Amino acid sequence: MLDSSLVETLSRFDTAALERFHKFVQSPFFNDGSYARDVTALWDYLRPFAPDFPAPGPSIEAAYAFIYPEKHFVNGKVEVLMSKLHQLAKQFAAHITEGHFTTPAPLRLAEFYLNTGLPNRAENILEKLRAEQSKQPVHDAPYWATQFLIEWQTHRLDNLRQNNHDHESLHEALRVLHHGYLILALEFLNSLFFSRRKSNVEDHFAELMADGIPAAVSITDLETEPVLRLLSRGFEFVRFPEKHDQSSIEQVLNELQRDNALLPRAISRTLFAYLRNHCTWRYNQGDTSYASLLLNLFKSGVENGMLFEDDGQIQASTLLNLVQTGLVCGEYEWVKSVLDLCRNRIVGVPNPDEFFNYNLANYYYHLKQYDTALDLLQDSSDNMFSGLMARKLELKIYYETDSILLDSKIDNFKLFIFRQRKKNLAENVYQMNNAFIDMLRRITASGMMGNPARVEKLKKQLAESPAVAERVWLQEQLRQLGKK
Repeated sequence: MLDSSLVETLSRFDTAALERFHKFVQSPFFNDGSYARDVTALWDYLRPFAPDFPAPGPSIEAAYAFIYPEKHFVNGKVEVLMSKLHQLAKQFAAHITEGHFTTPAPLRLAEFYLNTGLPNRAENILEKLRAEQSKQPVHDAPYWATQFLIEWQTHRLDNLRQNNHDHESLHEALRVLHHGYLILALEFLNSLFFSRRKSNVEDHFAELMADGIPAAVSITDLETEPVLRLLSRGFEFVRFPEKHDQSSIEQVLNELQRDNALLPRAISRTLFAYLRNHCTWRYNQGDTSYASLLLNLFKSGVENGMLFEDDGQIQASTLLNLVQTGLVCGEYEWVKSVLDLCRNRIVGVPNPDEFFNYNLANYYYHLKQYDTALDLLQDSSDNMFSGLMARKLELKIYYETDSILLDSKIDNFKLFIFRQRKKNLAENVYQMNNAFIDMLRRITASGMMGNPARVEKLKKQLAESPAVAERVWLQEQLRQLGKK
């Protein structure tokens, strides 16, 4: 029974929802028919187990004995009741879950009055709703959706009264519709352009759509609409990152901190992520001056909770960049404390434990505890997200320890990214890692040691390469070779 869809759904209800669901099951309005009593009895049996369902948990046989005491077991009967109870659970889940855009009950009532010839009653409702909307500090997409419905019903009211003001309410309806569309368009486009840095994304239509965004933004008063203003800033960052430097980041950061109370938390978290990603991108291009700014963004993100989801979990990509930044800046104790904090809270990868071990291995690598790091990397899979990073870390360790395994590990890594390229590895990620392999081969080639001319030639080639993984590490190895 523990692996049933019914238990899976019930385990997602919190304590308050379970209390409401109990009343839902008992109500003849929702739970009716010939199976109603038996379904209620099944719920009474399962209720003490929910929502955690600790082992060994409920069983089909025990449920049957509870529902039908002193009767012989009949195979399949409890399963029928489970199916019917699950239907109720799904109906209840849909009932308690609000959609992204929900028409408020007063607006539905106003529409009823307009449809039934009572415009005065509708007018009172619309005026009250408009007053409530004016007090809302956060102007996100749901806000503009409600505002549009208010203005649209006002337009209908003006039409019914034939007061010659309907064009004014229609103009306002168009304005708020534009604001709502623009917020959604920017959110979706930003997410798409942000994703294409690490995966192959078909974005031809999105590019065409994005070309019209500047004109759409230009007819909006951005100074009075912080959500739109900051989303448009994020749009510029993710679409044309090369146009923005540290001063641009600091400007947007100041705006974010100033207007944080006027932004939905999800949008604030996303915009902070864009700033961190931009610093990471610059750093990966060889500009190490962005490291300290990026570290400060991560530290503040841990303190104010912006790095975490609403349920307290953290995306794997966020933790990865945090760990790498902290290690590069020498903040080893801080990195270890964050790793301990996030150990059981990682989402966004198929195997969180494997991903955690990679980051812990990276921590020990920076402490030069190479054996411990290699032990943690032993179970790395062929998963692109963690396998790619684990193999690069192995190469760095084998190089720094002069291991005889280095050549074979380079060949294995070359084959790994070639295979991943055919599956889901973005072309730019493939090119970066392939360039890393090629550069590492040249560094380890015979004749490099004690040949400063060749070292300088490689330094120049690395500086001129537009995209190379582990650029900063390669620069450091060439610097050390130059000394030798």
